Amino acid sequence: MLFTAIRRYGQQLADVALTGAAALLFALSGTAVSAPLAVAQVAPLLVRRRHPAPVLIVVAAATTVHTTEGMARAIGFLPVTVAIFTAAAHRTTLTRWVLCPLAGLAVAAASAVRHGPVEGFLMAVVMVVVAWLAGIERDEHLRLRLEAAASADRERLARRVHDTLANTVTVMLLQTEALRTTAPLGPADQRRIDLVLAAGRFALTEVRSALADSPSFSLRERLELLRASGLRLPETLPSPLTTDLTPALHDLADRLIGETATNALRHDGPGARLTVSAQRTGDRLTIRIVSDCGRAPAPTTGTGFGLQSLATDLRGYGGSLSYGPAGDAWEVVAVLPAT
Repeated sequence: MLFTAIRRYGQQLADVALTGAAALLFALSGTAVSAPLAVAQVAPLLVRRRHPAPVLIVVAAATTVHTTEGMARAIGFLPVTVAIFTAAAHRTTLTRWVLCPLAGLAVAAASAVRHGPVEGFLMAVVMVVVAWLAGIERDEHLRLRLEAAASADRERLARRVHDTLANTVTVMLLQTEALRTTAPLGPADQRRIDLVLAAGRFALTEVRSALADSPSFSLRERLELLRASGLRLPETLPSPLTTDLTPALHDLADRLIGETATNALRHDGPGARLTVSAQRTGDRLTIRIVSDCGRAPAPTTGTGFGLQSLATDLRGYGGSLSYGPAGDAWEVVAVLPAT
């Protein structure tokens, strides 16, 4: 029971313990010159993991003011080093590369005024840099661990997909080929069979490329297949989708368009119209995809795994994804970093 609670609430317990230890050290060592400033330095550490940037701002500001009023350095700098360590492990560019250095410089400047250029400024800079580098190293270590775990998950999933989906699609293709050969089909039925075979071969190619971890995804081929199935699509895509994105984000945008187009045909049926627009604002690119079939969107079925997976991938790049009904249409909006 105890070990289960520790595993479940370990981080929260660690934050409470750290905050309590810092408060006890402040009280026993006589570090605090101002009780409100000491509270502002220590108390925010309780939520440092959930709100690293606001916590760093509050703790650094309180430390800066407290230092100018005569706070001792050793214990007094503990909260701000913890806040910088936590914020540096955050992958947001603004937090890691702008906010952390600014907070460190503010604390170092206050220490220089109070204790001089060497004992004050230089010592504070060393302390801040060590905490900042340790936070970045921790994030890198966690990233490598997550990648290793994800690789193992992909290998297990690949085996399951190979044993189920790939074999099933292969059987479907063989049976459809046999139907085309043996059954008397008219021209219209023949075209439908050819379309089914083309879709099956395309799906099998995607499955095999995914298993090999070598993406051969072709948005053009998928859109041509969907267009042949009755989905009305634009002839060309907006230029920002090809000029303003890195290769990784370009592939992600292609997956988004392909998934949304497939969903449009599945839910809205042949005749539905898909429009794609892209607008760049600063360093953000907004992609808006709208499926319109001239009536209210049909209730969705299934788990929505495709869009949920894309939303997770977009968040990993610092973007976002939203989707849902918009009047008589279905709208998907993605926001990506353009650089």
